[in-house]
Parts: sequence; structure tokens; C-alpha cells
Amino acid sequence: MEKKRVLGKGLSALISGAEIANPTAEHREEVGVATIPLDEIGFNPDQPRKVFNSNGLDDLADSIKQVGVLQPVLLRKLETGETATPHPDRNEFSGSLKYCVVAGERRVRATRRAGLTEIPALICTYEETESLKIALLENIQREDLGPVEEARAYHELMNSYGATQEEMAVMLGKSRSGIANHLRLLTLEPEILDQLQEGRISRGHAKALLSMPAGPGRIQLAKMCHSRGLSVRECEKRAQLGGGNPKRRRKSKATKAAAQDPAVRELMERTEHTFGSPVEIKRDASSGKGEVTVRFYSDDDLIRVLKLMGVDTDLG
Repeated sequence: MEKKRVLGKGLSALISGAEIANPTAEHREEVGVATIPLDEIGFNPDQPRKVFNSNGLDDLADSIKQVGVLQPVLLRKLETGETATPHPDRNEFSGSLKYCVVAGERRVRATRRAGLTEIPALICTYEETESLKIALLENIQREDLGPVEEARAYHELMNSYGATQEEMAVMLGKSRSGIANHLRLLTLEPEILDQLQEGRISRGHAKALLSMPAGPGRIQLAKMCHSRGLSVRECEKRAQLGGGNPKRRRKSKATKAAAQDPAVRELMERTEHTFGSPVEIKRDASSGKGEVTVRFYSDDDLIRVLKLMGVDTDLG
């Protein structure tokens, strides 16, 4: 009974999040953190991620050498007859594997690379792992959870576990791309996230805004979506033009299309893609001379465009 109570409390701490980061010795004991030999730990054979960046593992290993493993990994006890993938450097005479990594594979690999033989871990049974998945899913899929809150929930859960997007996807039965798309929302400016959270713009609007470069132009378009009641499709069109008016742009493009050859139009579209702003190319067909105009929407946007051109904008 006591063992079940401790494990249950540990799972509760995992779900709530922040308590698990950098736990003290007393807290480790309270939530059921154990020290497990690395040779007893195998990896999930269904883990989508098969290649780990060597430099990243080296950096993590160096950190572990200096301060140790601050955040326990999450392991599951292997059932009778169940197998896991052993670490390539594991001693084949070390006996049978006893645990499978649920979250924290990078830390397990880096800890071995750091020359250590043990790692702090929270241990769950198969049943507890399934219960944890259900609890996490219920926590994330609440009806009152908005897109920003859901994205932040993924982010906080990943931080609590130290899990990768792939590990979270396996744990929750979701696609990695779906989790990645939610997390991308958090790269939007705080002003836009506030609008999304308050329902002034939709998730579709936010997704369209992500195709624009960060900056004042994107914030302005988000405000315009609400004030003018722009549809998601209209937002997408304006985002593709760097926030400009697609009707005015279509008219000017149609005028230029009659006078420009396909090669010039193609170059203009490529330039717009590079700068993330509307671009106009005027060229005299006989002499080949002309000009290129790149539109910007604020001082900050001007600096952004100039930096893309390779201009040193530091006037100090």
C-alpha cells in the first residue's frame, strides 16, 4: 500500500509540472525517485527518433559531469517477456533489462556518455503509465482549454518530463507534427497570443500569421483581422504579401504582368519570398535598366529588410 501511495504521489507531481524540476533529496524520496543502473535501462523500440545530435549529447554530457542529472527520467518496468532496445555501448553480460524509457532518452544517453553508471528516475508500472497518459490527455483536452493554453500545456509537460516532441507524441498517442504545430503558436508575439487566447482571432488566423516574419507588420495584421473581421483566407492572402492589401496588390500585379515577361515575374515572387514583404520590379525591356522596390511598414520593419540585404544598421 505504501509503495502505491508514493508512486501515485510521484505521478501527481509529474502532472502538475513544476515540482519535479531540480528536486531536493527530500523531494526525490517523497515522490519516489530512485537511482537506477544504466545497464538496466532500455529504450522504447517504437520511439520515432532514431538519430541524436552528437554535439548536443556532448554538451549535455558536459553539463551532467559538472552538476549531475538535475531532473529524473521517467521509466516503466518491463513486463514479463517484454523487450526494449539496449544502448549500443551496454555490456552484453550485464544481465537482463528491467526498465524502458518513457521520457528522457537524451539524458540517459548523455549520462552514459558522461561516464556515469546510474541515473535518478521515477519508476512506473505499465498500468501507472497508461493512467498517466489518460490524465495528461484529459488535462490537455479539457473543453475550456484554448489553443494558447494547450500549447503552453505541451510546453510545460515537455519541460516537466524533459521529453522531446517525439516522446510526448508517443506518450499521448498524438502525431509529432500536431504537437509541433501547437508549440509553434508560442513563437507568435505576446500581443497576438493575447488576441488568440481572448478569442479575437482564431487558431486559423494564428496559423496564417505564422507564415509572416515576426515584427510589427505581423502584429498589425493580427489587429486588422479582429477590427475588420478578416476571414482566415483573407488573412492568409495578406500574410503572403507581408500584410499588404491583396486587392491593391492584385491590381498592380495584373498591370505589371502585361508588361513583364515570365522570368521577371518569377524573380519578383522569389524576392518577395526572401524579404517577406511586397516587392515591385520595374524594368525597361529595351535597355534592361530599372529599379527594385521593397515595401516596409515601420522603422523596425525597415531595419529587418536592410539586414536581409546585408546592410550594417548599427549607426552608433
